[in-house]
Amino acid sequence: MLKYLRRQGVGCAGTVRTTKTTTEETFEDAARVELQAEDVSVKGRARQKVAKERFSSSLMRLKTQFTKHMEWGEIRWDLSKSGEVLQAAWRDNQVVLFASTVAEPIQVIMKLRRRSKMSQNNKGIFEKAFGNEPVRLLGIPQMIDDYNCHKTKVDCFDQTKAYYST
Repeated sequence: MLKYLRRQGVGCAGTVRTTKTTTEETFEDAARVELQAEDVSVKGRARQKVAKERFSSSLMRLKTQFTKHMEWGEIRWDLSKSGEVLQAAWRDNQVVLFASTVAEPIQVIMKLRRRSKMSQNNKGIFEKAFGNEPVRLLGIPQMIDDYNCHKTKVDCFDQTKAYYST
């Protein structure tokens, strides 16, 4: 979807889940059927065409299998196969997967960050980043900060719209 929006001249960014919703599965099934209907010889390639637009598998594995191997604040970048969507995995309290058509990967800003509750699982990672301090000035990717700022405004709009819808 991000690639399509970029081609329409619309910049966008957002987080990426590692699971699919029923709607997404239905969309992929419909796309497969549409591709198969266009040309019978496409039948075998239909699944590949739909699947190749997915998020970077190496970044997905960082979140699903290698979370403990990333330090707090560490970020990994990749480009989509089309080269039009920047994809990232950033370690905050958890690994956050992110995709953007407007961000630049090298921009980092300093923000006050609050340490999450310490547990046996995250103790080492947070001690390196925060030491004994509950709040610390740390670098985060500019695109994450922009997203968080604008997401809040969208949430307020959605809430207001819900109050006044007819």
